[in-house]
Amino acid sequence: MQRINQSMTGYKMPAYIEEILTENYCKNFVRMSIVREGGSYSFSYRPTGLSRLDPSAMTLYDKLLLIRNLISMSENTSDHLIEAESYLLEPELVYAKGGNVDLDSLKLLYYPDVKKLGFRYKIVLFADRILNKNVREEREMAERIRSVAEPGDINRLKMFLDKTVLRLENSMN
Repeated sequence: MQRINQSMTGYKMPAYIEEILTENYCKNFVRMSIVREGGSYSFSYRPTGLSRLDPSAMTLYDKLLLIRNLISMSENTSDHLIEAESYLLEPELVYAKGGNVDLDSLKLLYYPDVKKLGFRYKIVLFADRILNKNVREEREMAERIRSVAEPGDINRLKMFLDKTVLRLENSMN
């Protein structure tokens, strides 16, 4: 079984988050164990049956669906008392079953965000990192996502992504 290990110091994780993560109450995160020693944490993840997503191998449709599903996941983690501001959202931390970007296949590695960056900024930065700036359509999409998300209305961004994904889906059929 493959394991991924990370450690960090200078951070105090609330006990309830530790329990939610280690007991796997929130299914949006990769199963993990946490060892705390003084001011240090060791995180050990077990991404059994999962692999890291490779955005460079994804279509624009898949990238936009991924971004949309990450928003849904952030709402679910919030329902489990883990706000999106409390963890990093980076392409390297997104895992999936079989490279699928549907909601049931996606999992995140939980790693604390000590800066507590707002979710709307995280999703814009995430989109900037996965959308290829050398492809006009993807570059324009990154700019559009930024313009819709930065005012802070995530519901507006969800609607924009839903419409765009549906349009792309229809053009593929």
